[in-house]
Amino acid sequence: MGFREPEKVFHFIVLAMCVLAVVVSLLLEHDGQEFQLFGTGWPLSCALYQTLGIKCALCGLTCSFCSMARGEFFAAIHFHPIGPAIFVFVCLQIPYRIKMLLSGNREQGKLKRAGVYAAFGLSAAVLMNWLIYLGGRVL
Repeated sequence: MGFREPEKVFHFIVLAMCVLAVVVSLLLEHDGQEFQLFGTGWPLSCALYQTLGIKCALCGLTCSFCSMARGEFFAAIHFHPIGPAIFVFVCLQIPYRIKMLLSGNREQGKLKRAGVYAAFGLSAAVLMNWLIYLGGRVL
């Protein structure tokens, strides 16, 4: 039995977003102060950090992705401790989504559950990392 149309659209959108994230990670350059894309610079900024001086849960994730795209694992961990795991998760989505679109089959239950558990686990890790950061700022 093949996909229903909304499932195809969902797989295609997730695939496009993951490919875009990896390609932009390869193209962006950063020096710790700003990002450079084709010679145009954008400052590194986070509204929460700029207004309250507190990093958000995702601060440093873009720099971490850029470092991982270049194979700089330890730099990626420096920017965001969970960043390398999230980058690998995003990269693994690309062949998975292509397979699902080409095969037209419904997702295997175990594989789908594994992806959902991984996404929730990574989300929980990001939240815990942020709470530890906040705890260090308060204490």
